[in-house]
Amino acid sequence: MQELDTTSIVPLYKQLKDLILKEIEEGRLKPNQKIPTELELSERYQISRMTVRKSLAQLVDEGILAKKQGKGTFVQEPKMTEDLSSPNSFTNLCKRNGKVPGGRTLKFILEEATDRDMKELKLEPGEQVIRVERLRLADNMPVMLENLYFPGHLKNILVENLDDTSLYQILHDKYGLVTGNSVMEFEISEANSYEAALMEIRAGSPLLLVREIVYDQYGQPLHRTKSLLRGDKFKYISPRMNVIKN
Repeated sequence: MQELDTTSIVPLYKQLKDLILKEIEEGRLKPNQKIPTELELSERYQISRMTVRKSLAQLVDEGILAKKQGKGTFVQEPKMTEDLSSPNSFTNLCKRNGKVPGGRTLKFILEEATDRDMKELKLEPGEQVIRVERLRLADNMPVMLENLYFPGHLKNILVENLDDTSLYQILHDKYGLVTGNSVMEFEISEANSYEAALMEIRAGSPLLLVREIVYDQYGQPLHRTKSLLRGDKFKYISPRMNVIKN
């Protein structure tokens, strides 16, 4: 067991924090594993519980650990991170985060367009939409339920097998369509019983609801999307330009 150096200029809480981080990095503490209690850490390293509490509080604040009411403190599984300055496909998102992407197609049908479809996809009167409902997996774990709505004139894609593959890659390779700009909206949602069963979480669990209109290389709406993401598996970051205020 590594000791803390009481003669060091590095504060004891920082030394303990670094030790815990090292154990996580080296795999001795694994994601979702419970760490020793404040009392156990205090006795193990012969430091005060206040010092231990300060170390753990910083690790919780940084998203390294997570406290669960009545259960203890656990190693947080790293969330998949998406940079909003250059959003990309789910497949590429997984690969950038060291995950193996996968998916299961639940619905792939031609259906009547709603008012929202007509407006956001700029459809002609009477035009239908292609609805694709897919459960997306990362390392075989369900993390996202997405519904994509394409203009009906792209109905040739209905013959494609979308399981465990990139739809954007199919659109590029077979139909010459490339994604361009997009508009995204974010909301907080709660999983209903259908969504919870598919994503293997409890009904009422927090979800991130993302709505997006994606345009092709010609500036025409390619599809609109409604995605539900597990709140414990994703985070988004967005760079912010400096604004000079008068």
